[in-house]
Amino acid sequence: MTMNASTFWNKKKVTVAGGAGMIGSYLTEFLVRAGAYVTVADNLQRGSDANIKPLMKKIDFIKKDLREFKNALSVCRKQEFVFNLAAQVTGIEYNRTHQAEMFHNNMLLQQNVLMAASEVGVHRFVQVSTACVYPHDAVVPTPESEGKRGEPEPTNRGYGWAKRMGELLAEHVTRETGMECVIVRPFNAYGARDNFGEMTSHVIPALMKKILEGNEPVEVWGSGNQKRVFVHAKDVAFGMLLLAEKAPPADPVNVGHDEMVSIKVLYTVITKVLGKSPQPFFNTQMPEGYPARAADITKLKKITGGFVPNTISLEDGIREMADWYKKHCIK
Repeated sequence: MTMNASTFWNKKKVTVAGGAGMIGSYLTEFLVRAGAYVTVADNLQRGSDANIKPLMKKIDFIKKDLREFKNALSVCRKQEFVFNLAAQVTGIEYNRTHQAEMFHNNMLLQQNVLMAASEVGVHRFVQVSTACVYPHDAVVPTPESEGKRGEPEPTNRGYGWAKRMGELLAEHVTRETGMECVIVRPFNAYGARDNFGEMTSHVIPALMKKILEGNEPVEVWGSGNQKRVFVHAKDVAFGMLLLAEKAPPADPVNVGHDEMVSIKVLYTVITKVLGKSPQPFFNTQMPEGYPARAADITKLKKITGGFVPNTISLEDGIREMADWYKKHCIK
């Protein structure tokens, strides 16, 4: 399946909250190419206007903090579709030591945008959740039904509960109003335009930065035996686009795949792409999160006619990401 948005989006009025972020900027590109009238709302705390600079003449960009309800109302008015990618997203250490902040800010960003969209008559709303809603002992590959069992994984508890509550609110709004809320659960996204902050980055950008900065050895959190699937941000964005068009409301859908790699293997792939060979130090005193995480995408494939968000290989994605980092982050 080629990643070209359908003619469905031509002349649709669409707001992308968080549209200057990694995934949001790719989503915005797809929508613009399909002929949509796009408004991007972002406070640029994690996203960057550089990510959407080539699109600025084709979109409306509004710098707003959507934790304020009046701002959420202003970016949802006269829109047919709203994608809510606005979120506070950080790394595992910040998540586990700032649980209250992660819960509070993500609840505000979800409920403000969702309720504002409902109030002003948006037709269809995409609530972007996360695989962090799943419990530590979730079945792997993980079906969507696991999302309401137990508690979210402890290192992401505040963030995970906020996202669960966002899903629940989306379900109730769908049942009680005329707005249809589609719920998507992306798995580990990465790619060019990722965040490389020391406290806010995820595993691929964190390791890439350490290696390129010449660390020796390179500290890797956990045993290295924990397994993940890594999904390129373009694949995540395109999956969201397909689900926004086709998915039934109030029924969560995974956006990921089941081709897991261990963090040890990931480290090897990154060093190979970068042409570097520093020794890793696996720090087992630090948290490593889920022992394994992969997506059951039976539902995704059924809804989308077979789309699997794995069209960009891990090696190619990391190579693209490294080129972007060298161009934009190394002075």
